[in-house]
Amino acid sequence: MGLGLSLPWIVTSSSIEEGELHIHIDFEKGAKFDGCSVHDTVERSWRHLNFWQYPTYLHARVPRVVGPDGKVKQVEVPWARPGSGFTALFEALALTMCRHMPVRRVAMELHMDDMALWRLMDKCVDAARSKADFSNVTRVGVDETSSRRGHRYITKFVDLDRARVLFVCEGKAADTLKKFAEDLVLHGGKVRQIKTFSCDMSPAFLSGIAENFPKADVVLDKFHLVKMLSEAVDETRRAESKGNQLAKGTRFLWLKNPSRLKEEEKVKLQALVDGPVYGQTAEAYRLRLAFQDLFNQSKRKASHYLANWLDAALDSGVKAIEDVAETFFKMRNKILSWFDHRISNGILEGLNSVLQSAKNRARGYANPKHMILISYLIHGKLDLSPEALKTT
Repeated sequence: MGLGLSLPWIVTSSSIEEGELHIHIDFEKGAKFDGCSVHDTVERSWRHLNFWQYPTYLHARVPRVVGPDGKVKQVEVPWARPGSGFTALFEALALTMCRHMPVRRVAMELHMDDMALWRLMDKCVDAARSKADFSNVTRVGVDETSSRRGHRYITKFVDLDRARVLFVCEGKAADTLKKFAEDLVLHGGKVRQIKTFSCDMSPAFLSGIAENFPKADVVLDKFHLVKMLSEAVDETRRAESKGNQLAKGTRFLWLKNPSRLKEEEKVKLQALVDGPVYGQTAEAYRLRLAFQDLFNQSKRKASHYLANWLDAALDSGVKAIEDVAETFFKMRNKILSWFDHRISNGILEGLNSVLQSAKNRARGYANPKHMILISYLIHGKLDLSPEALKTT
């Protein structure tokens, strides 16, 4: 009953050996499988959920039968996937634990080798992804995140309508878009069905989208655009802060949005804006806030508003802002595309934050493929239930 077995499967014996519970399973004499008589048997073992405090293993004679085509095939047991050394229930438990804990810690709790756990995760995620359906994906966000020190990255593709990770691969070059296009087709999607991409201003992403998804509109992520302006404000602040003792502790006053400042911080910032030291920083800060307000405009007014902002930024006399404005001018159509599609990479930023937290808890991943697996496990919205694993 505890194993959920039904005839012709029966438990023949059980024993505790060196702190482990071993359960032996057999089938009734004369039993047939799929209407076929047993040809011979193969001894197999599986790791199962703990019974009480005991690590538990199932052992069984697995029958092989001769099919109508005359070929000998092994019968699938009801408690495990074909070829797996773990029961479906054990796999489901291990995968659930790995969603919330570092893999090494899970391996310790389950009394198993961590590399064996990684292999288990790889097989289950791959099997679950093979059943994933991308036929209804139309809006995609793409972004990179660091996988380890030394400029090692992985690139993630996310379904913006369902907040699920579709595809992850190593690197952040243009060929990642080709790999995604191939994976999309493998899962029932079509290149022409992707109407919109949200991404940063990466030349690799932009060229990859143009080459592999020529019909898709590109929306430059507004958060990355504002980040570029924030970096320009900070660059200007550093230049004006040299030798100024009053500059200490003021950096985040310039980088935060006014709504997030406390009253005393607002007073301090206003004094800096009105003071003689930070003239260019104050202008850069004002232009950053004005650009953010672009996304509060109506679609009808947005083009005119952006044109006026670009004129002001290019004539501001602030070198860092002028450099950003020149880039924005070249990309103005992709910036204004936001008003047609209203998408951003906000979802990806949130998913990346969770993924980086998992990486930090694990103290990093030596193998980038492990981080890719964790990304699928946490955010792929894959069906990893015991029922699905048994039928995969």
